[in-house]
Amino acid sequence: MKTLLAFTLLAITSVSVWAADDALHSWTDLQGRTLQASFVKADATTVTIKWNGKVVPIPLATLSPASQALAGRLSQAAAPSAAGMHSWTDTQGRTLQAVFLKTDGVTVTLNWNGRVVPIPLATLSPASQKLARELASAKATPSKPSEPSSPSAPTLEPTRADGELSLDAEHNWASTDGNVIKAKFLSLEGEDLNLGLFGGRRESSVPLSRLSPDSQVLAKNLHGIYQEKEKKAIQAAKKRKSMKVPDLADNSLDDMHMWKSSDGNAIEAMFVAADESVLTLVMKQNPSRPYEIPWNRLDEPSQALGEGLRRLKEKLMPKNPRIIPAKGGRLASYGEGKWKGYNTVLESAIYDVALSSSGHTVNIWLKEFGSNKNAGDGDRATERPLQVHFRAIYWLKNDGKRRVRKYRKVVSFESPPEVSMDREETTLKGTYDNNSTFEYTMEINHRGLSFWGKMKESSGEERPTVFYIVMQTPNIAPEATKEGLTLAAIEEIVGTGALYVDPLEAKRIKLPMAEKWDDLRKEYNGRTANPIKTAELNGKPFGSHKIMLAPTNVKGMHFHWGKGYSGMFPFQSIYLSYRTEEAMKAIESYGEGKVDSDRLIIPKNKRLNVKIIRGRG
Repeated sequence: MKTLLAFTLLAITSVSVWAADDALHSWTDLQGRTLQASFVKADATTVTIKWNGKVVPIPLATLSPASQALAGRLSQAAAPSAAGMHSWTDTQGRTLQAVFLKTDGVTVTLNWNGRVVPIPLATLSPASQKLARELASAKATPSKPSEPSSPSAPTLEPTRADGELSLDAEHNWASTDGNVIKAKFLSLEGEDLNLGLFGGRRESSVPLSRLSPDSQVLAKNLHGIYQEKEKKAIQAAKKRKSMKVPDLADNSLDDMHMWKSSDGNAIEAMFVAADESVLTLVMKQNPSRPYEIPWNRLDEPSQALGEGLRRLKEKLMPKNPRIIPAKGGRLASYGEGKWKGYNTVLESAIYDVALSSSGHTVNIWLKEFGSNKNAGDGDRATERPLQVHFRAIYWLKNDGKRRVRKYRKVVSFESPPEVSMDREETTLKGTYDNNSTFEYTMEINHRGLSFWGKMKESSGEERPTVFYIVMQTPNIAPEATKEGLTLAAIEEIVGTGALYVDPLEAKRIKLPMAEKWDDLRKEYNGRTANPIKTAELNGKPFGSHKIMLAPTNVKGMHFHWGKGYSGMFPFQSIYLSYRTEEAMKAIESYGEGKVDSDRLIIPKNKRLNVKIIRGRG
């Protein structure tokens, strides 16, 4: 993962309470994403943290004001310990500061940063075990003055809708049954509230009707603030278009530039893209993934620089490329050049993405570091892309013994989108060959990719359809399959390439790409290896990249790994398929049964997310 805060977040699945040298602190970036790490040091421009044993420098300008203030406080001389605070050390020598609550002889319960944390006594050092016993004894002994009662973890109080509100902060949301959760407001779409949980690591959609009246008002008030923010962003964008910008050479887009925040912090980064709200930059300190900074977080000269680079990029774009218009089951597409045959394109520093004119296939090419290891002009790691497909399948019945699977064909698109090099969200609507309709949506940007969609089909359909989304890896090392190559030669080519999966009911599994499918099936026969929660591809075949797939919510969904149509080894093709549980049942029964809408939808709040990072970070 990236060593920058924003880019390490994706790798976090659980957080330990232990820090190597100090207590863990929550660090939040400008996009509201949070990680837990211990503080090392800070200066005027950078805070250095220790995360998972790695020392990571982070530009202060990329952190929220609260985290910048935290860095300032921690950089000062150590303050006296709070009353009741003790040092606790585990058997590995890791230490944290926490308040003793109780022990039952098996576990010790601590108050750590406001959280009640039970820890097995056996995992503590002998000295900390002794401390727990002594503190428990002191509480229980009447002859000794009793210690002040230790604070318990605070109860979450719902955020008041009439208080001071911020889109950057997390709020406490109350449900109709009295439960309270802490989450960040993302958006309000009709009657559905979208929230960011666990520091942005998970998103969830909640119907307004399930919230308390006060939390419903809170959602609407925050939505009003969001709309006002968007309005101001549009006004500021219009003002920037008349801004005087510095003189720039054509190669300035490949250069590192100094950027200064509105509060005086400086970073060195390369321009990637810009829209009305944010600039996308690649940091020199860690070029593994683009990072977004709101325009208003930069001082005026940096805004002028960003606007100049945006104009330069626009100027250098090909003028009036030949376009093939949409027709029938084909989208409009570029008719020449690098992106011939594609409708929607994103050229990022880490990857290139393109939607085929077919409308149902998205190609992803991984890009290595540029010539100076900081630029986004690197070569593709492999010429054969990863692919994400929207699939609509049905079965033909043959003589009662054999079933043949077929794909529905698109016969027409409804209001098909024009070609674009900067469109983040693309929705495709159309009709299949059995008069069923579809609506597929994809978000493609520098932060990652997301996919969801739905179909509608007549209840009287003779051959019911099943809808799902699949990522397919190509034969990444076709030279490895040449006749005469030994297993040792294959391993040399494929190297450390592997698929890692996190099953719903088992620990993480590693599937080496140079190990035969038959052997993997034997190894995991009888194990709960499917369905899964997340998947990750990395190793030599993918260059310096990690590709991580994670549904927003797996409840009622089925995420599955398996073999492609051909090949003896995983490096020849892997399928990662995502569908509802009802769709999976339909697939297992060859499409038998009634047409069920649940097998024809992957909702937005359960969309499949694809994150790609470069480097080991």
